[in-house]
Amino acid sequence: MRAATLTDHLSGWPDHRLERLFSLRPDLCHPPVPDFAALAARASTQMSVLRALDGLDRAHLDVLEGMAVLTVLGKPPSTGPDAGPTVALSRLASFLTDGTAPSLSGTAPDEARLAAVSALVHDLAEAALVVEHSAGWRVPVPVAAALGPHPLSFGRTAAALGSEMVLPADREGVLALLGREAVQGDLLSRATAALDALQSSPVARVPEPPGPVHEALLRTGLLVPLGADRPGSAESLAEHPLEAGLAWRHGTAGRTVDPEPPAPPGRAINPALSRNAALAAVGDLLRGAADLLEAMTGGLPTLRSGGVGVRDLKRLADAVGGTPEDVSWLLELLASAGLVILDPDTSIWVPAATVPDWRRSERQVQWEALVAGWLTSGRAPMLGPVPVTSATVGGAASGRALAPDRNRPDAPRLRAAVLEAALEVSDERPSTRLDEAVPDRQRWRGPRQHARSAAFTLPLLAEAERLGLVGAGALTAAGALVAAGRLDEAAAAVGTALPAPLTRVRLQGDLTAVAPGYLDPEVAGRLAAMAEVEGDGTARVYRFSDASLHRALESGSTADELEAYLEDHSEDEIPQSLRYLIRDVARRHGTLTVGAMGAWLRSEDEDLLDVIVADPALAAARLERLAPTVVVAGVGPAALHRMLTEAGHRAGSAPVGAPHDDRPSGSAPRAHAGGGTFPEPVRAVRWSPSEEELAAQIARLRSAPQPAPSGAGTEEAVAVLHQAARQRTEVDLVTVDQRGQRQSRRVVPLAVAGGRVRCLVPDREAETVVPLHRIVSATTV
Repeated sequence: MRAATLTDHLSGWPDHRLERLFSLRPDLCHPPVPDFAALAARASTQMSVLRALDGLDRAHLDVLEGMAVLTVLGKPPSTGPDAGPTVALSRLASFLTDGTAPSLSGTAPDEARLAAVSALVHDLAEAALVVEHSAGWRVPVPVAAALGPHPLSFGRTAAALGSEMVLPADREGVLALLGREAVQGDLLSRATAALDALQSSPVARVPEPPGPVHEALLRTGLLVPLGADRPGSAESLAEHPLEAGLAWRHGTAGRTVDPEPPAPPGRAINPALSRNAALAAVGDLLRGAADLLEAMTGGLPTLRSGGVGVRDLKRLADAVGGTPEDVSWLLELLASAGLVILDPDTSIWVPAATVPDWRRSERQVQWEALVAGWLTSGRAPMLGPVPVTSATVGGAASGRALAPDRNRPDAPRLRAAVLEAALEVSDERPSTRLDEAVPDRQRWRGPRQHARSAAFTLPLLAEAERLGLVGAGALTAAGALVAAGRLDEAAAAVGTALPAPLTRVRLQGDLTAVAPGYLDPEVAGRLAAMAEVEGDGTARVYRFSDASLHRALESGSTADELEAYLEDHSEDEIPQSLRYLIRDVARRHGTLTVGAMGAWLRSEDEDLLDVIVADPALAAARLERLAPTVVVAGVGPAALHRMLTEAGHRAGSAPVGAPHDDRPSGSAPRAHAGGGTFPEPVRAVRWSPSEEELAAQIARLRSAPQPAPSGAGTEEAVAVLHQAARQRTEVDLVTVDQRGQRQSRRVVPLAVAGGRVRCLVPDREAETVVPLHRIVSATTV
């Protein structure tokens, strides 16, 4: 079909059909197009057509591919404005059966099937993927080219494959032909099994030399050799011709089109079991995230090639009591939520400045931050496939955490698609298992997309289960709200379902405190300051020791304050052994005192030092008398020298000594905010035009002048060349030379790649190469 024909069709559409077209294919009006000719040209581009095909479900794609097959089989009218092959709806409905219904030459299909196919064809017409003509329906050349060489898993025609053998027209004829060739034992049954396999993949690998089955299929023309797969290979390729596949399927497509998706398979999960599993996963998630942030206080270095090293990951896993695989996933999640960031000055991963606020937040707020980071993360799932690199060892979980080679810009869209499919099958069948239902539904909803993203479906479901969106394999109430885009409501539901945090513990005589559940963050933090945390389950154990109590006293607490706090947050009386330990540690604490100093001041004049220490102008120096002739300061030497000069005291500098810094020693590395560590992902939801934008676009189209009829554009010419190269058919090629003069010749395209087309000129029996930018039009003979 010529581009001018599509322009005529689109210009004749009413406004509501144009609005429907732009809603189905928003890329056609983004950015806005000036006129209908530009709209038709954009609708014929390969990228736009491929994007539209990716949005088709199994039923619509089968109908479109069926029309493409019938177009190849049809005989186009030779003259008239509708020149080109067309397809009738009744013929298409008869063709789209599983092989047991009437064939192409049989009776008309029943009304229900005809109505279903007609509705699907009209849906395709709304997206400008098929066009209606007086003689029937037609598939535009760019759409047929984008479908690929094997629609409905049919091969190319025998003529396109270079075969001159006449093939039977029915299955019985194919069996009879094989029976004359396959005379040995079970060779006939093996050959029929091979033909069944070729109906799902028409291209086969043939060993050298061919086996008896391949030899029989090659002799009968049921397989046509294509040549060697690659130089030096022990195999070659062969293709099953379209005529043979059609005969084997009784003249039908071999599949029945069902406009409704299949019912979700698998058994249902007990809702209570799913709910409890999800709540346990949420508790483990928040506890693991808090422990990991605590263990990362000193930072986590990165490798030169990016990512976290295996040794550092193992050390971190030992510190939190988990596995390296779990720690890797948690690191990715915390980085996506902005709780772990990379210090650009030191190349060290450190907790963000917002971590204290996150720790003090309620559990549903913490969970909401992690889920929001997961939904918008432009990273491939850590539980799924990883790019093959020199650092990849073993399976999927061995990928380096926080490595740049895990960037996947379409990851938010993949997560949204998985959750949408889970919500859809759960609405149809509540509490159904998702590990089978979601892949099946995605395979039906978007078969072209599923072929590229199927490897990520189960890993994303596993991640959703760790987040509590899926419990025991079924979608939870919180997961359904998140899938519907209501994350705030999901967080509120999680907060309501989780038990209230504990504020009291059980003190035991073995110097331990047991928290039989989730402990309030403030209470847990205070206990962790005076005891060592043991265990990684729901019930945490806090063990008191000399070292832990010394740590609490060093933070500024007294023995009476520690005992009072434990009495207020204990279910029982403080055991005598723990009370004695606290008092004994407090009695011994402070025998030695360690302090920090920035500079010292020495003078043999004790009266002068008395005046300096008592000088109010030097109060900020924090002077302290250590000896009659020695005073220490809390600031550095340079600052002390300046303050003494301003107060009227002249002092000299010591000849030896290391330089000092006013900054306290042991300061934590700075965490820089702003600027993402990894590239921003693409938007999870595609852009859709608003009502105002649609009205402005349609008004612009209506006000533009109508273009004069013209030939096929460059995009359609390239699509014609691609299709002709696959079918080995002749085309009339019009080119322009350097002086602008047109030349017309009849050629057979062989290959289109690299901005050039290699073709055979039958008149001269020679090959030639034509640059694509020199081509004006290409028309199939």
